[in-house]
Formats: sequence, C-alpha cells, structure tokens
Amino acid sequence: MKRGQSALEYLVTYGWAILALVIIMGILYATGVFNPDKFSAGKQCGGFDSLVCQDFKVNISGALVIVLNNGQGTRITSFTSSSGTDATCTPTSIAANGNTTCTINGFIANGGTTGTSFDQTNVLVSFTDSKSGISHNQTGFVKGKFE
Repeated sequence: MKRGQSALEYLVTYGWAILALVIIMGILYATGVFNPDKFSAGKQCGGFDSLVCQDFKVNISGALVIVLNNGQGTRITSFTSSSGTDATCTPTSIAANGNTTCTINGFIANGGTTGTSFDQTNVLVSFTDSKSGISHNQTGFVKGKFE
C-alpha cells in the first residue's frame, strides 16, 4: 500500500511542476519572447564592400529610396543601381565619404501595407573607380517594414 501512495505522490508532484512549466512557456510565447524579430533591429541594411548604407525606406508601392556613403576612399563615378524596374542615383559621381541617394521603383514587385515586414532583399549597385577606371558591382541587402 505504501509503494502505491509513494508512486502517486511522485507523479502528482512532477505533474504540478510540468503544468507550471507549460503555463510559463505559454505566457512567454504569448508575449513574443520567442519571436526573433522582436530582438533584431526593425530596419537592417548592409552587405556592401566599400559602400555604407546610411538610411533607406521602402514605400507601400515597393519603391526603395536608399542613401549610400562612399567608403571606397576615392571618387567613384557612373554610380547606378540595376535592382528594380526604374533606378536613378543622384549624384552619379561621389567624392570619398560623399553620399548618393538612389530611388529604385519596382524594387519589391507587389509592395505591401504600412507597417508590414518584407524579407531580406538584395540591392545591386555598379560604379567605376575614378582612379583606376575599373568597374565594380556590389550587392547589399535591405530588410524591414513598409513605410
């Protein structure tokens, strides 16, 4: 008789501990603790070799406006972007540590609604080093929410 009571007490004790653990995990899940997007920056931009992403915005129609800084150390010319359907960068000649603003229409084909997230998307830019005359292609990325 004592062995049966001992086994039942053992199961009940651990049953309460497991129930408490399940309730705590449920509360943590409901508050978003297990959502990695909650801990990562809302906007991410980078991946370029010699360019620095200063800021960017993707509007609800899917157009990207991105500000890139020339971290190459020399003037770059013929700066363009070939991501999307219609891309323009102003200015196209950038001094060392200078900025250019690129507008890329159709960057994300279907767009989205304000505040919804979009997955990491690549941005391709091309430029020529004015000192060497060599053309370069660099690919970076943007990730964030539609604004």
